[in-house]
Amino acid sequence: MPNAPQRILVVPPLDKADYCVASGCAEALEALGHSVSIFDTEPWLPMCSALQKLPVRLNYQEKLNAQGIELISSAVAAVAEAKQVDIVLGFPDSPITASTRKELQGQSVRTVCWMTTESGRFPFWRKVIEGYDVVATIEHEPFISELSVLGHTPAYLPFAAKSDCKTPVSTHTAAEDMIVVLGDASDELANALVRHIERGIVLWGDGWDKYEQFVPYYQGKLSSLTRSERKALYRDAAIIVNLHSKNIGGGDTVNMEIFAIASCGGFQLVDKRTLMEGMFSYDELVIFESAEELSEQITEFVDDRDTRLEYVRNAQKLVLSKHTYEHRMRKLLDVLFASE
Repeated sequence: MPNAPQRILVVPPLDKADYCVASGCAEALEALGHSVSIFDTEPWLPMCSALQKLPVRLNYQEKLNAQGIELISSAVAAVAEAKQVDIVLGFPDSPITASTRKELQGQSVRTVCWMTTESGRFPFWRKVIEGYDVVATIEHEPFISELSVLGHTPAYLPFAAKSDCKTPVSTHTAAEDMIVVLGDASDELANALVRHIERGIVLWGDGWDKYEQFVPYYQGKLSSLTRSERKALYRDAAIIVNLHSKNIGGGDTVNMEIFAIASCGGFQLVDKRTLMEGMFSYDELVIFESAEELSEQITEFVDDRDTRLEYVRNAQKLVLSKHTYEHRMRKLLDVLFASE
């Protein structure tokens, strides 16, 4: 950690769905004693939307979009200069162009990007992170080594929980028949979950409306849930099925919801991810490796409130002691200043 408080500008992504990560970072940095400003990207969204809707040829639209991003990026640089910031923190979809990063570094401003999107889902990631001093990522090897080869100082930085989202477990209603499914559908998952419809099931994600038996219980895409709605679900559901992917066991990174559900005191069943190992233990998280195993776990835990609450207490204690945004931002600053 730096010895003196830093002036930090946080530049949220233009995608509003990812704004909660930026706000979590800003709140944590303030809690750590730094002076934090947030560049407000929301007023720029109508301009971006208008440019994308123009009835022009694709090459013109791409040129205009690039000019629009460059304009917002220039505004970021101007705000950084006006506030005399020491550090600018951005994300993959933040409006900070390579030319602005170079300009900031010329003014001795350190630049950091937190890659909160897997590189495989972001085909232009090399261009997006070009010129950043430090690149944090939710991925581990071999991506960490690849970042080093490209000349960046890398940091493994998983998602985290907001400290102020903690809900005392003793206040939970834990509706006995409420099973919440968060994630995308597949035939395998549909066949496993249909057995539990009568227990009271609600589903968010893509594809559930393609299965006739789930249509009455389908609530919409995950992005339609507000953070306050999610917090209420996490607190009061008997079981939350937290799906990273419809291809169970097919990935490594750990999603944001694992930490959010735990901090809010929710009981979750989670599909296995390789990076969970060493992060959670057997008495903090219930992990499944197949749709059939998920179904068996629902049957096992849905009527066992005492056991569920024991998992909840353990997971909440762990997350609040090791996996908050304060922990992540402390590590990020350690890496940044160690690289000087």
